[in-house]
Amino acid sequence: MTISRVEAREKVTGAATYTDDVRVPGTAYAALAGSTISAGRIKRIDARQARSAPGVLAVITRAKYAGTPPVPYLAESRLPLIDNEIHYAGQYIAMVVAETQAQADHAASLLRVDYERRSPVPSLDAALPEAFVPPRTGHAAAFPLEYQRGDADRALAAAQVRVEGEYRTATLSHAPIEPSSTLASWTGDRLTLYDSTQTVHEHRPLIATAFGIPEDNVRMICSFVGGGFGNKSWVWPHVFLAPLAARAVRRPVRVTITRKQVFTGTGHMAPTIQRVQLGATAAGRLQAIIHDSVNATSPFDHRPETAAMISMMAYTAPTARMRMRVARVNTGTGGQMRTPGDSAGAFALESALDELAYELDLDPVELRRRNHADHDPFTGKPYTDKQLLACYERAADRFGWKRRNPEPRSMRDGDDLIGYGMAGGHRMEHQRRARATVDLTDEGTAIIRTSTVEIGGGSLTTLTQIAAEALSLPTDRVGIRHGDTALPVSAPTHGSRISGSTGSAVLLAARDAISGAIELAVGDRRSPLHRADPAKVTVRRGGLYADDRGEPFHDLLRRNRVTNLRGEGDFQPVGENGKHAMGTFGAHFTEVRIDRTLPRVRVVRHVAAFSIGRVLNERTARNQAQGGIIMRLGAALMENQRPDPVSGRFLDPALTDYHVPVNADIGDIDVIFVGDPDTDANPVGARGLGEISAVGICASVANAVYHATGKRIRSLPITSEKLLVLQ
Repeated sequence: MTISRVEAREKVTGAATYTDDVRVPGTAYAALAGSTISAGRIKRIDARQARSAPGVLAVITRAKYAGTPPVPYLAESRLPLIDNEIHYAGQYIAMVVAETQAQADHAASLLRVDYERRSPVPSLDAALPEAFVPPRTGHAAAFPLEYQRGDADRALAAAQVRVEGEYRTATLSHAPIEPSSTLASWTGDRLTLYDSTQTVHEHRPLIATAFGIPEDNVRMICSFVGGGFGNKSWVWPHVFLAPLAARAVRRPVRVTITRKQVFTGTGHMAPTIQRVQLGATAAGRLQAIIHDSVNATSPFDHRPETAAMISMMAYTAPTARMRMRVARVNTGTGGQMRTPGDSAGAFALESALDELAYELDLDPVELRRRNHADHDPFTGKPYTDKQLLACYERAADRFGWKRRNPEPRSMRDGDDLIGYGMAGGHRMEHQRRARATVDLTDEGTAIIRTSTVEIGGGSLTTLTQIAAEALSLPTDRVGIRHGDTALPVSAPTHGSRISGSTGSAVLLAARDAISGAIELAVGDRRSPLHRADPAKVTVRRGGLYADDRGEPFHDLLRRNRVTNLRGEGDFQPVGENGKHAMGTFGAHFTEVRIDRTLPRVRVVRHVAAFSIGRVLNERTARNQAQGGIIMRLGAALMENQRPDPVSGRFLDPALTDYHVPVNADIGDIDVIFVGDPDTDANPVGARGLGEISAVGICASVANAVYHATGKRIRSLPITSEKLLVLQ
């Protein structure tokens, strides 16, 4: 089924309410002041001018909390304004609350800060000597950070063909259209938070712990999110500061971070340095995979960018060894970004495979076919469904891969060097328990209730379709209530969990409502289905039918004076104890053109095929996939949050300097979906698309650049200065 987004009219007419649009009477406004140094401590803050400025209600420089919230959804383990230590430039050091935003901003500019400066660790390279494997606590607890299968070093040394290389990815910023915003309002010891977040329920216990109130006393609401690519998955400092300010001034307070604070206050994808070594037979069979990765982390956290994870599960090899380390840099804590670990790791692994293909004089697609893993190499379990070979075939055919001359620098059009590149995409499928209710009403409609948040991917539409299809109702007769902790707990809207997890909860709720309706009908003497065999009753035309007799749901409910008939759905994933492994898969093919006289890489065509089980709505799925591809084209070609080599401050903390792709940067993007519903994974048969769509693109582009130029670029982004010598 393919329909337009259910919230489309609200969004295109401007009627959609985002967090910054919420209006609460008496709201005051806060401005956050950030540190101008990267390392040291605050000796003194002179706030006299700020306090006497027009409209100022409070200047807050230190904070006390009732407790330390649990991880992992606390982005920074250090709570804001907790002490005088400075760990990175832009770290919040004070908050000014005033009657208007302009008054708060002006007063914040009047703060005078006396620092005790220390020499910062400005970059990942500077921190490398102190890199370490972090303890498996907090966010790192979910992943193995070291792994070994067989003797990979021995197998590598004995391999007939070997390649190795160092690959680097840059610091990336999320840069959503909507800066994060939080509006806090207290009523006694009850707190209502309007927050631009990707999950409401998982953030509630952190806020409750920090402020020493019962979890049920915190209500979080989020209607729509104007772009969430991971930075709104966690609780960042401003979310704690809004209720802190509201409690101080005894009225609602809004904190909306500035565009520059988006780049320093809500995380980033940490830079990585990766070393990949591959050993293979002369026939192209992998014998050893060794993948080491290190990423920058903040001085007070040890969050790994799990880049080597992909090498544990992507291809079959009898031996493998992986290690993931972190190095402390004077920067903020990195965060989730589409897709954490996998996209950076895929750049390294898939680039190394391309190098191996050239070393073997073997087609890059064929090399991947020969090393395709039918079972998950990490667990040994068969996949619920994996159509990666079909993805290679379909995408290669659509792209015209057979027209490729394999010799580098062999394809030209005038002054344009033409390159064809490809890469595979692999990602573990993650699921989470989710709940939903579906109410059948006596008006012939249905209402879904679940706390899921719409971040722009179209989840409200697909959830509506799932219920409508199960109930055989038109989609315009199905409504959805969402984005509120007063509703049943949804899976979080990150990690590609909504389609499979929350979608299954909605399906189970709809089925439960149907069961209740059947029970009502067969026991109702006035129903055409009275005493019918429940097993023979089916749903069609918005009602219940057995053979040629039946009735619509609303007739059944009205006659029995039932206003709402509720079904409840509780999806509980099998988890690690299941018989199968679950993953999502993709294949990418890219054509680049590079003018020899001005070596700027232009991606003119990109074809991708994905294996994700059931595609719930091809229109929203295609949009989601194209978005993921465009996002990683930016990482491949232009995005780079550069640190100053002395201070460590980001040099590009604004859209004037940090370039993201615009329409003129993007060529034709063609998306193919391969496969059937995967009901072994979950009842709805769908696996996640949002993350896998971004895995493999950077390597596909880099491999196309090598084919065009004969120059192997192992450091992202691939900018003109890296390609200057092309004669």
